[in-house]
Amino acid sequence: MPLQRQLIQNTLDFIKNIELKSHKKGELSPLQLRTLVFIKDKGCVKSSDLAKQFNVTPATITAQIDKLVNSGWLERCDDGNDRRVINITLTPKAQKEVDTLVTKTIEKYDWVFKSLTKQEQEQFLNLVIKINQNARKADLKEV
Repeated sequence: MPLQRQLIQNTLDFIKNIELKSHKKGELSPLQLRTLVFIKDKGCVKSSDLAKQFNVTPATITAQIDKLVNSGWLERCDDGNDRRVINITLTPKAQKEVDTLVTKTIEKYDWVFKSLTKQEQEQFLNLVIKINQNARKADLKEV
């Protein structure tokens, strides 16, 4: 089997295994948690900023925002300069709990890397960063 096919097949299997073993109904999805962390770091953002950051469509990010608003994690607020612009910010609940959720998520996914040495983990991280950077460049070329 060609190397590229093996890489793609094993990567997809890897993603599937992580999703099956780690995500439970009622928990935040990885995109939702990443959204909360991004907003915590930025303070107050537009949905278009989120869509660009996570390389998803505005419709996808709007659906995630709606779920997070309905579950009490996010709230919409008016932009002080333009009434047409709606910003998104964390609720007080989210402000208190995001760091704990991140820690729990790290602990939950820790099993994924237990079989790797520290050096292998560093190599893997560097490869994932390189792949993500290349994916972003490819997305920019398609636009």
